[in-house]
Amino acid sequence: MEYTILSSALAYPKDIEAFLEKVPLSAMSQNAQKLFNLCLECNAQNIDANVALIETKLGSEFVESEFFKNVCAGDIYPQWLNLIPAFKEHLAIQKQKDIAYKLLNASEKGQVVDIEILSQEKSLEVSEAKSLRQWVEYFADKPILPKIKCGIDFLDVCFDGGFELGQLVLISGDPEAGKTMLSIQMLEYIAKTNKVCFFCFEFTIESYLKRHRVRQLDNMYIFNDGYDINEICQNIKSLYKKGVRVFLIDSQMRITSPSGRNMEEEESLKFSSLAKLCHSLKILIFLIVQTSKGDRDNPMGSKKGGHESSITIRIERSPAPKELKDLQEWDEKSRIVLVKKNKQTGRHFSEKVNFDPSTCTFSNPNFSNNKEQKSISYKEIEAALNQFK
Repeated sequence: MEYTILSSALAYPKDIEAFLEKVPLSAMSQNAQKLFNLCLECNAQNIDANVALIETKLGSEFVESEFFKNVCAGDIYPQWLNLIPAFKEHLAIQKQKDIAYKLLNASEKGQVVDIEILSQEKSLEVSEAKSLRQWVEYFADKPILPKIKCGIDFLDVCFDGGFELGQLVLISGDPEAGKTMLSIQMLEYIAKTNKVCFFCFEFTIESYLKRHRVRQLDNMYIFNDGYDINEICQNIKSLYKKGVRVFLIDSQMRITSPSGRNMEEEESLKFSSLAKLCHSLKILIFLIVQTSKGDRDNPMGSKKGGHESSITIRIERSPAPKELKDLQEWDEKSRIVLVKKNKQTGRHFSEKVNFDPSTCTFSNPNFSNNKEQKSISYKEIEAALNQFK
């Protein structure tokens, strides 16, 4: 049926915009998207998308393909917009087939696939714009989500009282700098008042229990296996129904993605899947990531990973004091904690904090809330520039 739609669209291109108001372009095949985009370009220039122009723009290989031959041989309907309901039903059936094929293929490979994530692909619904008034009324009826304090003073100040829900927070740093220790410290503090979940992939639960004293035993759920990204997403959704809103995953390198992809695709899938969950469920996920020496700002193997996150916190070792330089390179009792990315408030911090090797805990006793005045947000910078002008 796609051929009939395309044949009619080429014959009556003025109706294409009306068609795309009902059917998203992303739901169609890649070749169909190319033709529609070319037709829209021609409409803007008030010219016809004839075969010669299509060959010039899309290439002779496209024109000679079986796909384009079928388009040219397709039936043409002057009132082709009336075909939209039948075409959307056709797309829905095709989507079912695609999902069934992916599920069967994954089953044969022994993989667990998240059906909800598959269902979100190639959505048949067109996003509709709301007026500013409609958005104000929409959010006026929604309850204000509380901020989650992490118990690290300067971080809570940096985020104006705590982390907002609906965010993917990446925690990176030097090897052995304490990424897991800082993350666990925050999670245990949050567990005092909220249900949390710890995906304990880097070490055993037994070793965790020996090192940490968790008082809120009923508030913390722990997974020690189930590394596949789809299985992790399913476990997060299951615990969400039990009231869990904060999750810690240790770490990126332990998570596995479906095979048959290159490294960039496999790594990016992890971040995009988790970011979608954060936004749709309004949950907070801390994900410990690894970075390379050449790129300390993005997770290893995925530029998209850095883009998907709302917040990035980095932990670095602190150089040893001058009097100890000959004995050791690093100060074992201090660390530098940086907020490298902050979509929540726009503030960026760098704070030297104490680290207790015996308890593996961080503290910043000398930190004062007055330090908030030393940070400046992007909005404040913009306001200052406007005042200067």
